[in-house]
Amino acid sequence: MRAICPMARRAPAAVLAVVGTPLWFGAPLPAAAQRADQTASGAPRPAAVAAGTAGLPRPLNAADAARLVRIFKAQAEGDLAAARGEHEALRDRRLDGHVLADRWLRPGAPPPAAEDLRAWIARYADHPDAPALHALLVRVSPGGAALPAAPAETALPEDGEAVPEEREAPASGFARNPALDRTVRERAFSGDTRGALDLIRRTRGMTPAYAAALRADIALAQFRRGEDTAAFRMASEVARSGRDRTGRAAFAAGLAAWGLGRYEVALPYFETAARAEGGSAAARASAAFWTARAAVRARRPQHYVPWMLRASQEPRTFHGLLARRALGLAPGFAWHGEAGAEHGVTALVETAGGWRALALLQIGQQGRAEAELRALWPAARGNAALLGAMLAVASRAGMTNLGAQLAGLAQGADGRPRDLARFPLPRLEPAQGFRVDPSLLYALARQESNFDPAAVSRAGARGLLQVMPATAAYVANDPSFRGEGAARLHDPGLSLEIGQRYLLYLATHDAVRGDLIRLLAAYNAGPGNLVRWLPVAAHRDDPFLFIESIPVEETRQHVQRVLAYSWIYASRLGLPSPSLEALVRGAFPRFLGAEEVLAQGARRSVALQ
Repeated sequence: MRAICPMARRAPAAVLAVVGTPLWFGAPLPAAAQRADQTASGAPRPAAVAAGTAGLPRPLNAADAARLVRIFKAQAEGDLAAARGEHEALRDRRLDGHVLADRWLRPGAPPPAAEDLRAWIARYADHPDAPALHALLVRVSPGGAALPAAPAETALPEDGEAVPEEREAPASGFARNPALDRTVRERAFSGDTRGALDLIRRTRGMTPAYAAALRADIALAQFRRGEDTAAFRMASEVARSGRDRTGRAAFAAGLAAWGLGRYEVALPYFETAARAEGGSAAARASAAFWTARAAVRARRPQHYVPWMLRASQEPRTFHGLLARRALGLAPGFAWHGEAGAEHGVTALVETAGGWRALALLQIGQQGRAEAELRALWPAARGNAALLGAMLAVASRAGMTNLGAQLAGLAQGADGRPRDLARFPLPRLEPAQGFRVDPSLLYALARQESNFDPAAVSRAGARGLLQVMPATAAYVANDPSFRGEGAARLHDPGLSLEIGQRYLLYLATHDAVRGDLIRLLAAYNAGPGNLVRWLPVAAHRDDPFLFIESIPVEETRQHVQRVLAYSWIYASRLGLPSPSLEALVRGAFPRFLGAEEVLAQGARRSVALQ
């Protein structure tokens, strides 16, 4: 299968061919895949090839639009004389801030005079490049010079994932301190329970509700260390106190009791967690799912369907999707309509930043247009019309990362899903074709980079699938990836190919052996970390208990999200979800190649005829 695109859903699975060899290591990459057409860079991104976006307003007149295209082209080529000449003839000057910022911030550009930068900041402080130009002013100004205040950085960040189902409700009764949370969890998982408790006691301003939530975190850490008895003792005490409004203590008590084989004891704790008003929607769905399972183990099957139905009300979560499949319900996605279409773009045109975004799209400057839309985020909070207009423009302009973020934020604001934008379907084409389940590859790209080929993590992972350069060098047998060749990972086709090879390698690792849950954990945390965790978690012969035993929250969340996203994309692509079917049966899902998944789809199509 060379590529998957929106048309794939209408194509019979049997006619989709898989090409490429089944080897993961050392196979040569085609020359076309080795061109870094998209490289890592800071915002703004490179301009689009073709100017204008169909269906959106074009606020510039034709003459000025053509002149601005020539200006940006000349500046990209280093022909500043030509750019200045065109600029002098420009009539509509509302994009002057962008023209100058593009000129001054290009790599190797001569630094502007400090007075020019001061003038720019005084006039264009609302532009997305204002923080970068203020930093440039600081560098070129003499020591001790008076400087204007630094512009506030309030734009929506590119790596700001919006998962409305995972947001804790205001009823939790406290605001978390991320640094304190992290330290308490690290101490607890290292075995220093006393130190973690002492830190809670010594923290000034600690409220009973927050202290209860942190003690629940300690109990969860004990459970993930395999200390089920100690975990149950602490978690049940916190749960009985009534101070934990998030339900985490009750959930921890339920898990620990399940680990001890005391299902009738686990049942009421899971039920308490499922009813907790301060927990996130995803956490309540998870607890409801576990309540249904505990009811069966505790020989109270009459409670199974009601609790599974409650879990199924969150169909965009891991446990919600499992519940729907267990009950035989349709997935429940909204694969229709146009994202943000109910609002149009009028509200956007009425703002200065929105006008600039549309004008920049008209002349092909998509990266700068996206930066303007992100800068509008503070104004869009609480403004449904503006948020809807931003979502409509992002979706029509192909800004998949921004569109997915805005769709999640909009759902969090009004509760209405925007599945088309939140789970976009850009064309993915690995350099040597699909050899991995396409739904899984889409899910990984959605989770790892939100389909942003220019993404770079703080750890240095790059591209659509966030592959580390050292990993790429190993699986491609090409040491150049460790140096300047790392930029090639921003080529979408190459990133997908390297990611596939890494998945195929991990599937054969001794700690994975084809287990999809272990494979996804290893993809996120590395196979070495997986090996260190397995002695504690390996005795968990239940796949759901095994997932809950993963000690690192990021990795545990990664496994659940990628599995859920793979089922969502399977629904959109019209492909089977063998991992979902396996988990519903209570089995550990296996990693399957594209051929196996498509063969299952073909057999299912024949059976339904």
